[in-house]
Amino acid sequence: MSSPTTLCYSDPIPTVLTHFRRELAETLAGGGADASCARWSRPVEGLPGLGGTLRMGLNCLYNTTRARLTRGPVLQLWPSLGLLEARGWASRRHPRWVLFHDPTPLRRQHGFSDRSRRWARRAPAASRPTLVVLSRSALDVVRRELPSHPAVLTMHPILDDQRLTPKTSRPSVVVAGQYKPARDLELLAQLGPRLRDAGWTTTIVGRGWPPVPGWDVDDRFVPEGELDDLLGSAWALLLPYREYFQSGVAVRALENGTLTVGESTSFLDDLLPAQERLRVPVGAGPDAWVEALTSVTADPAVVHAAFVDYRERARRSWSTVFADPS
Repeated sequence: MSSPTTLCYSDPIPTVLTHFRRELAETLAGGGADASCARWSRPVEGLPGLGGTLRMGLNCLYNTTRARLTRGPVLQLWPSLGLLEARGWASRRHPRWVLFHDPTPLRRQHGFSDRSRRWARRAPAASRPTLVVLSRSALDVVRRELPSHPAVLTMHPILDDQRLTPKTSRPSVVVAGQYKPARDLELLAQLGPRLRDAGWTTTIVGRGWPPVPGWDVDDRFVPEGELDDLLGSAWALLLPYREYFQSGVAVRALENGTLTVGESTSFLDDLLPAQERLRVPVGAGPDAWVEALTSVTADPAVVHAAFVDYRERARRSWSTVFADPS
């Protein structure tokens, strides 16, 4: 950018997106932009009971109203009203972006019904917000669901500096993050015993996980610092998803000096383009996963080069989006 760009963003799920906000701020600053949370942004998470549900609904409407009234560029970090925000976040005079992490939600979320989609598609052309996505597969979905909306592809933001910690003495692989139905439990059950027989330590950590054969399952929320240590000490992060658009934990693993093994999705292809051996063909059996894990390297030079390469590409992708917000 020729001059710094300043924008504000709304974060309706500030607890969930704490680390993402830090990654975004550092990525934008690296590309010459500056961002801060809008003072009017209200949370839409964690309020219990019927009263909490009502309050969160009112906060959604409040955020949408304030965004429409705000001058200057505004980015919505999470579409708390789903596809409805592809029309609700409208402005004829000021740039608006809505970030869709999962344009087809991996679990039930308001605002993705056929009726919501039809209403969003009728948004006036002059005021449609730009839809922002973090992977090529997500871009395909938003172009199909809302073909008349402008849409841009960015890369998941990443921190400026990589943090390296000593690896475990034995080969170790970790699955990190909250359990979701998209996790491939069958694959994990096949992999766990085989990896342990080969001398690997196998760990799953995150809320909601059931017992999985061959894995030590830690069913709890892991604090930020502990998660970084867990990722940094592992030899590899495993992404056992049946379906996903991007993985914040894979980016975080790279921030902590650990490479990711997973299916060859558009996201993982872009995250580690030089680590083709770590990408498993879609639908492959456990043999291919074991082979990919044996290709993992903890060489600091290789891991740091992968980090720097991704960081620079991420910065360029975001600076392109906000290069001319007028």
